[in-house]
Amino acid sequence: MQRICSRAFALLICAVMFAGLIGARSLNSPTPRDLPVGASAISFLPAGSAQQLATATQAAPRALADLPSAQAATLSPRDELLAELRAAQPDERFHALAVVAPVAAALPVPAMIAGNGPAMRGQLVAQTQRLDLYVGKNTFTADQIIDRAAKLERVLRAAEDYFGTTLKRRVSIGFYRTPPKRGVRGMAYTGEGRVELYYRPDEDIGRATTVAMHELGHHLEAQRYGEAAQRRADTILHEGLATWIASVRWLDQCGATSWRQRGQQLRDSGIPLRLLTAERSGPDNAYELWASFVDYLVRQYGWKKFNALYASGGGRAPGSSDYEHVLGKSLAELSDDWRAWLGQ
Repeated sequence: MQRICSRAFALLICAVMFAGLIGARSLNSPTPRDLPVGASAISFLPAGSAQQLATATQAAPRALADLPSAQAATLSPRDELLAELRAAQPDERFHALAVVAPVAAALPVPAMIAGNGPAMRGQLVAQTQRLDLYVGKNTFTADQIIDRAAKLERVLRAAEDYFGTTLKRRVSIGFYRTPPKRGVRGMAYTGEGRVELYYRPDEDIGRATTVAMHELGHHLEAQRYGEAAQRRADTILHEGLATWIASVRWLDQCGATSWRQRGQQLRDSGIPLRLLTAERSGPDNAYELWASFVDYLVRQYGWKKFNALYASGGGRAPGSSDYEHVLGKSLAELSDDWRAWLGQ
């Protein structure tokens, strides 16, 4: 009996020590090997790990208004994006502007949001940490979207890190062929937590990824400012900011290193630098002009002022925000200042 008790006591000690080792072991972020990728039609793909980088071509103004001074020199994580910048084809590169942090602290790695996003038309083919991906008929194939799933999670992560706001609920993205209106490539239904993208099977899936980033930018706007403020936001700021949030891909596809340079390119190509009537030059040009204007406002006046300006919108009409009250100048005066900034 004593021998049995001794052995039992020894086993108890070993068990306690083993439990202590497990409790003390640091837990790493899941890797693709940790998750059941390809186990079924639904693929669960993790976002990348974070690591600080040390050089920059141009730092973006951070959307966090009141960071402690001790955090001011901390660089934001871009390790996976940097790898893609180096390795990918030109139409898939992430712009170097996103590779290095704005002068601010990095956002924490977002946790997986459990459950499902809103159900959409078509087939649910993949899920990432925060996104559910659906495919309709006569658009990209299910295999293409499954292959693209991890990248879509990464562009969301890049947008969050760039804007300083993290998505708090799952979003569903559906790929379809027929848009609700000719020429429309994407729609963000922020109140319903979903995005629709409209592409034919033979079109550029890289460009579709950029548009997805823009539409996810609208969801981040709603997260930051609230649904009510976003619904009445001035189109110049509403679409300009979503395009700005997508800078890491959008600028690269324009061949520009900054929104100032992109504004100069548009000016030099003959596009009028007129904010109120920018849509006459086409939606892409309008969004880029507005993003350049947003970039100017943020750099000139800071995020506190810009946030107040965005929230002051009186409707979707371009120019509906209270520019004079918030910034002390009319939209016409600010437009002149922006054009002068582009001329430097």
